[in-house]
Amino acid sequence: MKHLPVLLILVLLQQRGSAQLSAFPQKTLVVKRMIELNHLAPRPVDDRFSADFFKSLLNRTDERRLLFTEPEFRQLKNWELTLDEELNGVSWTFFEPFSALYKKALSRADSLLQKIAAKPFDFSQHESVTRGKRDSFLFAADPAALAARWNRYLKYTALDRLFDIRQADSTGKTSLKTVIARSEPGLRQQLLHSEIRRLKRIQQHPSGAEGYLQELFLESMAAVFDPHTGYFSPREKEAFREELSSEALSLGLQLDENSKGQVMVDKLVPGGPAWKSGDLNKGDLLLSIHREGKQALDITGLSAGEAEEELEAVANEKVMLKVRKADGTEKTVLLQKEKMENEDNVVKGFVLQGEKKIGYILLPGFYTEWEKETGSSCANDVAKEIVKLKKENIEGLILDVRYNGGGSVGEAMEMTGIFVDEGPLTGIQTREPKILYLRDPNRGTIYSGPLVLLINGQSASASEMLAAALQDYNRAVIVGSASFGKATMQQLLPADTLVKRVPAGSIRGDMVKVTTGKLYRLNGSSAQKTGVQPDVALPDAFDGIEYREQYLPHALSSEPVAKNNYYKPLAPLPLAELALKSRERLKADPGFKEIQQAIAVMKARNAGLVTIPLRAEDFEKWALQQEQELSSLEKPGVVPQKIFTVTNHGAEQVLLTNNAYAREQNRQWLEDLAEDIYIREAFLVLNDLITLRKQ
Repeated sequence: MKHLPVLLILVLLQQRGSAQLSAFPQKTLVVKRMIELNHLAPRPVDDRFSADFFKSLLNRTDERRLLFTEPEFRQLKNWELTLDEELNGVSWTFFEPFSALYKKALSRADSLLQKIAAKPFDFSQHESVTRGKRDSFLFAADPAALAARWNRYLKYTALDRLFDIRQADSTGKTSLKTVIARSEPGLRQQLLHSEIRRLKRIQQHPSGAEGYLQELFLESMAAVFDPHTGYFSPREKEAFREELSSEALSLGLQLDENSKGQVMVDKLVPGGPAWKSGDLNKGDLLLSIHREGKQALDITGLSAGEAEEELEAVANEKVMLKVRKADGTEKTVLLQKEKMENEDNVVKGFVLQGEKKIGYILLPGFYTEWEKETGSSCANDVAKEIVKLKKENIEGLILDVRYNGGGSVGEAMEMTGIFVDEGPLTGIQTREPKILYLRDPNRGTIYSGPLVLLINGQSASASEMLAAALQDYNRAVIVGSASFGKATMQQLLPADTLVKRVPAGSIRGDMVKVTTGKLYRLNGSSAQKTGVQPDVALPDAFDGIEYREQYLPHALSSEPVAKNNYYKPLAPLPLAELALKSRERLKADPGFKEIQQAIAVMKARNAGLVTIPLRAEDFEKWALQQEQELSSLEKPGVVPQKIFTVTNHGAEQVLLTNNAYAREQNRQWLEDLAEDIYIREAFLVLNDLITLRKQ
């Protein structure tokens, strides 16, 4: 080869090295390279990256510190600063011993659980567990210490549930000791089944425990670039797309538990597979779940939530549900998921009739149908609801994006355009040095009246983009608490360095979700980490928990850029007066007072580690104190007075006429909205805005 050019020699050596790598190391290199090629600001894959990756992987693999022992951790720690070499293709020595230790730990945990569950829990011992923030590993010293840790963990979980059973006794006469004597054996077996099921879900992963660990490895690596960069297997990609869609694959049934803790069918969605089968009824007891090509799963000991997780894991394969009917007969029903409306993502509109008639629209997500140009779109759905509400002669509108974690940036642009006539809406910074400002795609507005946007700490991404643009244009009063603080955008890309910018819907293989840009406000600032600050601030019960972007590992920073000089804001809104009036109301509002107290309690509790006693009498005292402190979180207050009634607009009333299931759902909606103190305050702020504008 001495006569070949140096560049060609390097290429041949690279190809030879790649050929020697097995499939998973090669996939790892490709996923890492795809992120580096497309990320807004890719981190250098060096020793610091290696240490962060090691920490991320161990935390994801053994978050509860119930699998590995300290010697095993020390063995793995030898690779803490060399994983960057593996990711850069220099060597590949970590994954095999890591995988072997992990499989061994799973098997050992199974054995430990069987032994622990063989005899009753002893709640007379002076033991304790510690809960709270921990930024260290702290693994058990040896298998014996690991067994003791498992035992304490299960005792704590059992005591927590036994205390709930005791509190559910309406007479208040049953002691915790009585509940333990009566319920401990069954609960112990239930906990055993639940934990073993958790282990089996890993061991029986669609691609085996090895495949599960490979996915975890790639996810952990991607997350070290930033919290929103990730790796998706084909199965996970489909789930992600469903989250951002108004339709999702579903069996069309909901589960619950009866008074004996048995999992039962609670609701059947009309038109869904379960409903169309004609063989399932509300109240049927679920006995087993048998997925196509797998062993039947006896759900004894599973909670309704765990059983629903099993059903959610079902993809396109057929599934057989074995149920016991009310007459004692058993029946096996064959079902397959179908595309159904994703109720969690559907826009809903209502009329709030009080001193003034106000429209209310809930927007739970910025969904879109990725592969259908004429498919469902949240912006179109909101526009349709506005048209229906305008027929009711509303005087103002509340758009509620609380708990809206974002979604399609394109939909956010369309949504903002509903309320803004024309002009730039947001700035995007990619790897190019120049900020690109996206303009309103449509001239004109659908609604130009008084507007309140209701946000909270879980309003993120596209929700924050909408809130920031409306605030910069003085188009809406932003009411609530500071938003989440995610002002970045991601793209789904194939895990293939030879494919560029192919529509995500056409890719059948693995994908990477890569942060490719930052979003900037028209005033040059960014909501990244800081969030959008409300014009009228309301206390948020979640403010006592560190969950926003600024607390996430490896969150990207945010630096201001030059203000956009081409947008023309509307006349300023009377924000100071509106905020003052709201603060005066909040001083006398018992619901918001309780929330503020709850925030103080949560902040104090999360400030350090909490030691929880496992002796029954001591745990009961501790739990009663916790319950008393947190009662305001569970019941955030009663609306002092009824200031509006909630009704459906005319078009919805027609649709509800011949649909009993929809009417029952709608009744719950009307009750919930009427009792929501945040909607109540948003209603009053909007009333104030309308009044001040007329003066």
